[in-house]
Amino acid sequence: MNQFARTEQLIGQRDMEKIKNARVAIFGLGAVGSFAAEALARTGVGYLRLVDFDRVDASNINRQLFALNSTIGKAKAGLARERVLDINPLCEVDVHDTFVNADSLTDLLSRDLDVVVDAIDGLNSKVNLVFGAVDMGLPVVCSMGAGGRTDISMIKTGDISQTCVCPLARVVRQRLHRRGLYEGVTCVYSIEKALNKQPYEQADAVDALSSHGRSRPPLGTIPWVPGVFGLNMAAEAVKIITRP
Repeated sequence: MNQFARTEQLIGQRDMEKIKNARVAIFGLGAVGSFAAEALARTGVGYLRLVDFDRVDASNINRQLFALNSTIGKAKAGLARERVLDINPLCEVDVHDTFVNADSLTDLLSRDLDVVVDAIDGLNSKVNLVFGAVDMGLPVVCSMGAGGRTDISMIKTGDISQTCVCPLARVVRQRLHRRGLYEGVTCVYSIEKALNKQPYEQADAVDALSSHGRSRPPLGTIPWVPGVFGLNMAAEAVKIITRP
């Protein structure tokens, strides 16, 4: 049986062939990125470049697909590869367990990509990735802030020039404006104001601790908001892949 028969029934053979031949890079495999990777793998994308330097910790379990008690301490990129191939053994999976910065982007971005999916948390890495991809003429689908939100009805999709309310989107816009980039990036964002109802415990502030970053206060999270972010990003990526 063709495992993608139901998808092909819905969208048609021509678009299904485009998806099977598509090359997509996903940067960031945490809460948002894991759901984007899942949806793209289940849609039948033929090539996935998976990029993330991080490893699973216990605080990830409430929202990230690759985070289980059995996977604590394991590299997210490797776990993503295993899961993608278990979904679609014919998918070509290119794993990069590395940090995204201006230098590493030289090897991580390539003109043969059909879509770049940005699910990175770090501001500098996100801005470098978005600008670098657009500068190469690559379509980008970018996630803005999903933390601190609970209402999926407030999640929107639009050009980066249309984003509002989200503090991360505002700063990203400002940084890109300095480089002369004002539009042309598809964004998934929320117009719900971020809120933590109680202070965080210092022992739980592990998300931001790494050899590449500095400690910063974490935002509370809930599983369905980043999940919907990631699924929306996959949908936008498929729209780009299948457009006439």
